[in-house]
Amino acid sequence: MSTDETRALVRRYFELMKAGSPKLPELLSDDVTWWVPPSSPLGGLHEGKAKVLALMAQGVGLYDGPLEVTIESLIAEGDRAAVQLVIDGRTAKGERYHNFYHFAFRVRDGRICAVREYVDTLYAQQKLFA
Repeated sequence: MSTDETRALVRRYFELMKAGSPKLPELLSDDVTWWVPPSSPLGGLHEGKAKVLALMAQGVGLYDGPLEVTIESLIAEGDRAAVQLVIDGRTAKGERYHNFYHFAFRVRDGRICAVREYVDTLYAQQKLFA
């Protein structure tokens, strides 16, 4: 994929995520992998679309209402993209959530095939899992 196609696909992912769109799975390859820092309760490598969608479903229940996603930077080159962003919202416990994320994406054949998610895991643990 070209750099512009990669950038557009990753932007589309965050648009669909923010909207809670049922079309989001269409952006993932069947063999997609998603890595979360091992210090997170959801940490580890999640392999395959079914497991990645299960991971996402677990995440949805941690929040109350829509999330605001603010992309601070998106850098793409060829089949890779790096995104720095902030997610704001309310936790399922009704507390304010404001956390910083970095995602490293790899795309293949018009779909996302690998993601590495970096987050302030201590903050997430305290706000979402404690």
